[in-house]
Amino acid sequence: MAITSLPMSIVERLGLARIIEEHGMKLLRYCGVSVVNVITGNGALLFCLEVLETHRLVAVLVAWLVSTIPAYLLSRHWVWQQSGSNSIKSEVAPFWILALIGLGFSGFCIWIAGLVTENSFVLLGVNFCAYGVVWVVKYVVLDRMMWGPGREIEVETV
Repeated sequence: MAITSLPMSIVERLGLARIIEEHGMKLLRYCGVSVVNVITGNGALLFCLEVLETHRLVAVLVAWLVSTIPAYLLSRHWVWQQSGSNSIKSEVAPFWILALIGLGFSGFCIWIAGLVTENSFVLLGVNFCAYGVVWVVKYVVLDRMMWGPGREIEVETV
């Protein structure tokens, strides 16, 4: 059943119309960045686990390092369409803190899963799910606190 065939009262109750109006294109771009991030991060994770045969937590760290830089740049410039200088204090540091929270949560989940299995594809799935949880929180924080409408960026002069 398509959303357009749902009774309007259900769409209104769920707040879908307002969410689509306020966040539609931004959410689509955020999803696009996430696809790039998932491919980059999980590709690096799988490469570390299968080709380099690194420990699973080292593999998660490498995958995080490889994927965080393009995630920041794409989020800032494409999703929230910020231009000008990057602010270490109000943009880069908070973004990396959110990324570190995701890394910590993913690392914890990988560690727990690793107690049960060494299967790389199971660990990849656990990593994907852990970052999925963080994905929602990260969007809200980035949109409401960092780059959302009406947010002034404090630019530092170096």
